[in-house]
Amino acid sequence: MRSAGHLMASEMAEQPARLAALLSRRDEIAKQVQALVPQPLLGTVLVARGSSDHAAKCGSYALETATGRPVASASPSLLTMYRAATDFSGYLLVAVSQSGKTPEIVDFVEKARARGARAVAVTNDPGSPLAGAADFVLDLAAGQELAVPATKTVTAQIAAFVLIAQALGEAGLGTRAASELPGQVEEVLADPGS
Repeated sequence: MRSAGHLMASEMAEQPARLAALLSRRDEIAKQVQALVPQPLLGTVLVARGSSDHAAKCGSYALETATGRPVASASPSLLTMYRAATDFSGYLLVAVSQSGKTPEIVDFVEKARARGARAVAVTNDPGSPLAGAADFVLDLAAGQELAVPATKTVTAQIAAFVLIAQALGEAGLGTRAASELPGQVEEVLADPGS
């Protein structure tokens, strides 16, 4: 049995290849996102938990910069528990879950879509309940996380947010930046002082 540290290091070492694969799909992802976004776009709502919520916070900066529209974190219980009559017309909803199985997030996406949201699911499992609840699934294809702290999934989620943002405006992910990013991550991982 591999130690937890070895397992985590092994999964971290996968990041450059996983990012390269995700970034190679940027044109396809951009077309899907552009076709989905409501016109006019009033804003973006993010829903996530745990480490995915940290990735969503990073993503909020890219999305708000690219769209020039507000980005907010969802309060799922307002819809799922308190049955608020929130109108999501004109909003893009980005739901993030490594497994795609978090019931509260799936329920929130279903209810928000019923109230007008257009939803993107960012997940590692394109066959998950979250994927089934969304309009478009951005499959991270980062592979299963075996170590307790998510590593390759979190970096893939942050990259996915930048891909979504770049599809909607300028987020600094041009061809050169996209091609150089995996190598830059590899350099950081190879540096024992980082």
